[in-house]
Amino acid sequence: MDLKTILLKERNATIMMIWRLGMVYLLFSVQRLLYYLVNLSYFPQMKMAHLAELMLSGLKFDLTALLYVNSLYILLMLLPLWQKYSDSYKKFTKILFFATNSIALIANFVDIVYFRYILRRTDFSIFSEFKNESQMWKIVAVALVQYWYLVLIFVALILFLRWIYSDHRTSLLVRSNTLFYSTASLTLLLGAGLTVAGIRGGFTGTTRPITISNAIEKVQTPIESAIVLNTPFSIIRTIDIKTFDEVRFFDNKEVASIYSPIHKGEPAGNFKPMNVVVLILESFTKEVVGSLNKDLEGGHYKGYTPFLDSLISKSYTWKYSFANGTKSIDAIPSVIAGVPSLVQPFVLSRYSLNEMEGLAATLKKKGYDAGFFHGAPNGSMGFDAITHMLSIRKYFGQNEYRRKEDSDGYWGIPDELFLNYCAHNFSQLKEPFIASVFTLSSHHPYILPKKYEGSFKGGPNPLYKCIEYSDYSLREFFKEAAKQPWYKNTLFVLTADHSLPSSDHKEYITSTGLFSIPIIFHQPNSPLIGLDSTLMQQIDIFPTVMGYLHYDAPYFAFGSDRFHPADHPFTVNYENGYYQFMEDDYLLQSDGKSLLAAYRYKEDPQYLHNLSEKADTVMAGHFKRFKAFLQQYNNRMIGNQLTIK
Repeated sequence: MDLKTILLKERNATIMMIWRLGMVYLLFSVQRLLYYLVNLSYFPQMKMAHLAELMLSGLKFDLTALLYVNSLYILLMLLPLWQKYSDSYKKFTKILFFATNSIALIANFVDIVYFRYILRRTDFSIFSEFKNESQMWKIVAVALVQYWYLVLIFVALILFLRWIYSDHRTSLLVRSNTLFYSTASLTLLLGAGLTVAGIRGGFTGTTRPITISNAIEKVQTPIESAIVLNTPFSIIRTIDIKTFDEVRFFDNKEVASIYSPIHKGEPAGNFKPMNVVVLILESFTKEVVGSLNKDLEGGHYKGYTPFLDSLISKSYTWKYSFANGTKSIDAIPSVIAGVPSLVQPFVLSRYSLNEMEGLAATLKKKGYDAGFFHGAPNGSMGFDAITHMLSIRKYFGQNEYRRKEDSDGYWGIPDELFLNYCAHNFSQLKEPFIASVFTLSSHHPYILPKKYEGSFKGGPNPLYKCIEYSDYSLREFFKEAAKQPWYKNTLFVLTADHSLPSSDHKEYITSTGLFSIPIIFHQPNSPLIGLDSTLMQQIDIFPTVMGYLHYDAPYFAFGSDRFHPADHPFTVNYENGYYQFMEDDYLLQSDGKSLLAAYRYKEDPQYLHNLSEKADTVMAGHFKRFKAFLQQYNNRMIGNQLTIK
């Protein structure tokens, strides 16, 4: 066989490989468009020209993901082996191609639905987040029924994937080892070079491998980077990622003068040994609370939380209050310890073993007992491990509740039953105590107990009927709690784990609306009543509780005491490659180095006017404070300095 014949056979095999990969590359773009269309309501300002720009920007991320996923297939197809023309070798590479690319397509399809719950692309942390969920298969089954049309589209794409792998019946008779190996080796070297360049995102030696943060280059709002990215890329790029880099904007003395997470405490002798009950309400976005949205729908909006509305009228709350993360596992460190999850969930990062303080550890110095209550099977979401890390040694889950037959079959014990259990079992804690409760009924797949089916009117979002049920459960909880001897000497703090915006109100489909939650402080029969128009966030809860109790010793928390007027109120969170920092009436967005955007969120609630290019000394001061915060956060994480030494 001559050189011409060998080159022809090798060329045909290579062309077939490129054609198959090209078709998968096309499917990634099809899924990106579908991702946008299914979640259209979350991108209300999107223009077609800008969507096209984002689609084009996503191609380089798709190429990287495609090459990662198919790296073994490409290698096997380019190896200088005579055996690759055998039927068994071709069958193996076909199965490999179909299996790896099917998994990649499944990941993208799952995120089309999951996006509305986390508002970004899924990353590698999902495998740790849900590894202990024994009922996950049921939740997935319900989702498959609810989104049947996506299942049909997925099946169609899989059939297309099979079709594009038409049989490659090229065979090669061994005539010249020298000609074959030299030709195949050159093809392998060229293919390897192009693959590495594609994975890195460029050919030059100075090109750094593209990361998730590169997705912000063309976006106008952080949430749009979810369109640019794809899920296989996000998962692969966050495997064992180094979350934080050391930051040196200021020297140690200057940074401490601008912002410090060290709280000095109040003068000795004024401490109030009250019980503290922290209720973290699953998915209780601020959007559902009528009394905090009196301007919605022309002043006619009633919301879905009649009990919470009545409690707010006798409590202290904030008009502008925010979560620091987008997942349930982000909430506990934020609320209980004043440590936000930035870039990735703190409890799943390499820094989760850092020494920490928090409400339980700090109040134990005053003789407090501590317990955590969650109606899911013990081990769910890793809450038992997180709370143990935060010095909470008494855990009350489904095991302690004992009546497993009461489970909803998905997440655990319904809120009405478990909150009643909490009201009667706080007494197992010695006073004064700190008790944290995490509810679960207002969670997908949004299933009500059978006796309440049809009892709650709900609304356009299936979440709303479960919110109404959980709100009713809170009413019953407070009725029972009021009968207990510990009730009158208790400070109740109510908040949500994260927001879950719907498409019903454009006010909540914004960079800040996506994090808006209620934060409520309630002490029975006390003057602690009012609506505060300053900023509040989850990481402020710990220091604000300490301030309310007049805690008289230093402690560590990244938030601020909102009852202490000397502090600068701010909020911070992280969304799709952006840090968001709010202070006064400014929202600043940054990549951690430069100021990318700035808005006056009260005057411009849809964030249409970027002020970052305008000279503004107030804005510059806020950005300086953000940089000081970021330096303290990153460097203390890296240096394991989250406590008072």
